[in-house]
Amino acid sequence: MYFKIGGMVGAIAILLSNGSAIAAPTLSAIAQDGQRYITVGHDKLGNSIALDTETIKGTTYKLYGMYGDGIFETTFDASCTESRLFLNHIAIYGSKGQLLQEDKQKGEIPFVANSSPGKGMKIVCQKIGARGW
Repeated sequence: MYFKIGGMVGAIAILLSNGSAIAAPTLSAIAQDGQRYITVGHDKLGNSIALDTETIKGTTYKLYGMYGDGIFETTFDASCTESRLFLNHIAIYGSKGQLLQEDKQKGEIPFVANSSPGKGMKIVCQKIGARGW
């Protein structure tokens, strides 16, 4: 499978596909961004779901995963002291990095510790030094 995605979207797509994709122009981006993304889970196809550590702002964080030939980006807000999790934004990007779909509906979602959002929340809460994490 080949991806014709450039920049950050391409690097994310290759990281998430567990190395099954080959895209020479973005291989150096992967090496540079390798520490930026932490795998917090996998989808039904075995593709990684990754936490973007560079976009963490307080308790807001983003997860990325494969979606067809592109990727999805999901933004969450965590309430570490209450163990509550809020979905803020979902975006789906195509193989060339173009925004295909966006959902800005916000709301609380169940906190499940062993889910990808839950594992991301754990990392974020530990990073800010929240009690009990």
